Amino acid sequence: MKSIPYIQNVLILTSVITVSGCGADKAPTVDESSLSTQLMTTLNEQLDGGAVGLLLPQSTDFSSIPADPNNTLTEEKVFLGMMLFHETAVATEGVHEQLVNTWSCASCHHAAAGFKSGVVQGIGEGGTGFGVAGKMRVLAEGFDKSSTDPSLVPDVQPLTSPSILNTAYQEVMLWNGQFGNQHGGLVNAKLPDEILATPGTPKAENTRGLGGLETQAIAGTKVHRLNTFNNSLVQQNMEYQLLYEAAFPEGGDDILENMGKAIAAYERTVLANRAPFQRWLQGEDAALTDQEKRGALLFFGKAGCASCHTGPALSSKIGAANEEMFMAIGFADLDTSNPTITGVVTENDAKGRGGFTGRTEDNYKFKVPQLYNLKDSNVFGHGGSFTSVKQVVLYKNAGVPQKRLADGVIDDRFVPLNLNGEEIDDLVAFLEEGLYDPHLERYIPDALPSGACFPVADEQSKIDLNCAL
Repeated sequence: MKSIPYIQNVLILTSVITVSGCGADKAPTVDESSLSTQLMTTLNEQLDGGAVGLLLPQSTDFSSIPADPNNTLTEEKVFLGMMLFHETAVATEGVHEQLVNTWSCASCHHAAAGFKSGVVQGIGEGGTGFGVAGKMRVLAEGFDKSSTDPSLVPDVQPLTSPSILNTAYQEVMLWNGQFGNQHGGLVNAKLPDEILATPGTPKAENTRGLGGLETQAIAGTKVHRLNTFNNSLVQQNMEYQLLYEAAFPEGGDDILENMGKAIAAYERTVLANRAPFQRWLQGEDAALTDQEKRGALLFFGKAGCASCHTGPALSSKIGAANEEMFMAIGFADLDTSNPTITGVVTENDAKGRGGFTGRTEDNYKFKVPQLYNLKDSNVFGHGGSFTSVKQVVLYKNAGVPQKRLADGVIDDRFVPLNLNGEEIDDLVAFLEEGLYDPHLERYIPDALPSGACFPVADEQSKIDLNCAL
C-alpha cells in the first residue's frame, strides 16, 4: 500500500528532537499535546501495522481488497452481484404464492440500515412493509415460525442480521462462523467434515472450498428461497444474460456457484471508506472533531476496544485465529416474549460458535462484528438486546453479563472499563460519528434489469419505498 502523506508527516514531526546547524531555530515543531498527534502516536505504538493498517481501500481498488483466490474481483462481476443482491424478481422459491417476487438479499441487509436489517429479526419471505430504513417491516398476516401450515412459515433467523459492510475482512460468515472453507483458511480448517459440511444442510456448500462470503451467498440463495440458476429470470432476461457473460466469460456449468461468486464479489467491495476516521487517516485532520478524536484515543487506548475490534473493519484482523474472532461477553439472545419475534431460540443457536463446532470451549461465543455505520440501526448484539450504541458502551463499561453463564465462560477481556460520563460520551461520538460513512447509497443500483422494486416489493413496501405500483 502506498504511504499516506499525513501519516508520514506526523511520524517525521514527532521524531524531531533537536536540529543543529544553520536554521536550527526554525526547525519544524509539533504540539505534543495535540489530539491528532496523540492519536497517531497511539495507533502507531499500540497496533500491529500502525495507523496504515486501519485504512480501508477504495471500492474499485480490487488488488487491495481481500478476496478468495478462486473468485477474482472484476468490475463486471461486482456489477452483476449488486444487481442480484437487490433483485426481488428472483424470489420465486417461497412457500406462499401471493408473496412471490417480494424479497431479496437486501431485504435483511440494506444500505438504509448500514447493510443490516432495520428490525431485530430480519424477514425475507413472510414480511410486509418497510417504512424508513426498514424499521416498519413486520410479519404478514398469519405468518408464524411455529405454524403447522407450511405456507405460513416465514423466512426469519434466530439471530439478528449481521452487516455485510466491510465483511471482506473476515474469513468466515454468520455469527457462528459456519460458512467458509477457503484454501489456506485457519478458522474452520481443523473441523471434521461431518461438522463443517454436514450432508443435507446448507453447510454442505463448504465442500466447495470457498471463502465465507462466497459460501454464504451460494448457500443463502437456497436458504432464503431465491432462484438465480434454474431457468430463473436471470437466464431469461437479456440484460442479465449479457451481464453474466461479461462477468464470467469463461462460462461454466455451475451457475449457482457463479451467481454466488458475483454476489460475494459485490459484498467485498461494500466498504465504509468515506467515514470521517478513514478520511482522517488519509490526511484530512478536520474530518474528526476534537470529541471524536478523544473518543478514538479511548477506543485504541484506555477503553481497550481495539483488543477485540481491530484491522480495517474494526472487527478482527486478517488471519485471525478462532479465539480472536469469537468471544463470549454475555449478550442476551432474542427475546421470544416480544410479540414481534417469531420462533424459538434453540440450544445450539444460543451456544453460538459452540453450537456449530460442538466444542465446549466455543460455547456462547459469537463473532466480533465490524463497527462502521452503527447508528444507521437501533439493533445491536446477536439477540438485538441493545437499542443504541450508548447502551452497548455502558454495558461494556460496567462489565456485567446480561446472560448468566458458568464460571470461566465469559472472555477474560470482558471487564469494567472504568470510564467516566464524559469519556463515555466521547467514545460514543467516535463510534457513532467518526465511523459513519454517510454515502452508502453508492452501493445501491439505480434500477434492476427486471424493473422490480427493491429491496422488498410487497404492496405495502412499494408504497413505503415510493415504487411504481
